[in-house]
Amino acid sequence: MSQNELSQAFVLHSRPFKESSLILELFTLEDGRCSVLARGVRGSKKNNRRALLQPFQPLTLNWAGRSELKTLNQVEASGSSITLSGISSLSGLYMNELLLKLLTQWDPHPDTFVVYQKSLYRLGSEPSAAVVLREFELELLDELGYGIDWFSDIHGDTIEEALDYGFLPEQGFVPAIQAPKEALKITGKHILSIANRQWQHSGSLAAARKICRSMIDPLVGFKDLNSRKLLQQTLAIQT
Repeated sequence: MSQNELSQAFVLHSRPFKESSLILELFTLEDGRCSVLARGVRGSKKNNRRALLQPFQPLTLNWAGRSELKTLNQVEASGSSITLSGISSLSGLYMNELLLKLLTQWDPHPDTFVVYQKSLYRLGSEPSAAVVLREFELELLDELGYGIDWFSDIHGDTIEEALDYGFLPEQGFVPAIQAPKEALKITGKHILSIANRQWQHSGSLAAARKICRSMIDPLVGFKDLNSRKLLQQTLAIQT
């Protein structure tokens, strides 16, 4: 992006820098994830820029500088803030944390940006945050090159609804009789339900969550994700 061009962006996270500035972790359409210094935006409740630099606010912005950490130049809202609360807000923060952990800086992922933006709007309007999160995780894994073959096992044989399988991360599905004891067990019916996004089938969402977690955990070094932990605790209290 040139200095005068505006890029679509969302703030994923921010942290204080010196007395009056913020370091922003952004997700942008053209440049992917990047860090930008926002000078002088802290310390004044009347600072319009600070009010804009919040998660779930669609932005257009640009920056200047030659170092890895650019300096925010121009920023403006490109639409109304996406209103999320409760579980939907925690779900949005979980998506933000996934992008921070899994995307490399200055590596564009325009398709993921579109999916992320649509997912935020869906969190604000659809009744099931779990459906939105599972579909976002699956799309993100596909984009990063960790897509799963939902229609064939590792031998190339067609997944059959009536059979049971084991799931091997980074490999795929194997007939249950061949699966090691530690492998995640899943029915062919659930595999095909996930493949076709048929979440109305009982157990398909839970199976998708387990599969996605088995793929994501190694990618984040098996470290706890703060947003996921808080989301799980909140869901446990509600149920």
